[in-house]
Amino acid sequence: MKLRNILITLALTTPAAALAADAPTSDIPQNTDAWVRYMADFTRNAEMMADPKKFMAALNAVSEPTFATSALAAMMDPALYTQSVSSLMDPRAYGNFARAMDPAVIAAWSQALVDPQFIAALQTVLTDPNKLMRWMMLPMDPKLLGTAMNALNPNVLARWATAPASPQVTSMATAPMNPNWYGAWMGGMANPQSYGPTMNSLIRVPAYGTPMPMMVPMPIMPGAPVVK
Repeated sequence: MKLRNILITLALTTPAAALAADAPTSDIPQNTDAWVRYMADFTRNAEMMADPKKFMAALNAVSEPTFATSALAAMMDPALYTQSVSSLMDPRAYGNFARAMDPAVIAAWSQALVDPQFIAALQTVLTDPNKLMRWMMLPMDPKLLGTAMNALNPNVLARWATAPASPQVTSMATAPMNPNWYGAWMGGMANPQSYGPTMNSLIRVPAYGTPMPMMVPMPIMPGAPVVK
């Protein structure tokens, strides 16, 4: 376990992670429940593919048996589906995936894939014998069995029955009827900031997002002949 923790720590502090997208370490979910919510949010979940540091943390989280239990519990919550689909329809979802075209992201992954520390940590996460043993013991986990039996809970069935009448579902379903929704999507596609900080500096239009100054007519110079 000590060797595994050391290798993961080295991977999370590798120079490749420093060159990745500017996502602070505090943004990394700290438990499996938070990881489920994070991956269901389409305005944020692509950050783990743009940052080797977050990718390693996500891989370590989803390969744990406790993630399966948390995901099963979240699947029984109709609010999670509403929030996930709403985030997919959010104009910010475009920038979430478009930032993968940032040259800084490509450079960070190119450096990470040739970093022996990152590769060693990746192999350790995937081949940890203790983790494989925990997966074998998962079917006998009382928490997993209790979560699975919760599907028969009348309160869970009642929430699903009343979910279509939820104001959140109505707002999500009627969003495409709003013309401003299409304008927000087109604005996100045209916004250079959607493609990452490096691409933003390369393709940014001068004075993008700021009002154009009014043209002031040039005064006629004294003594200049007037053209008729």
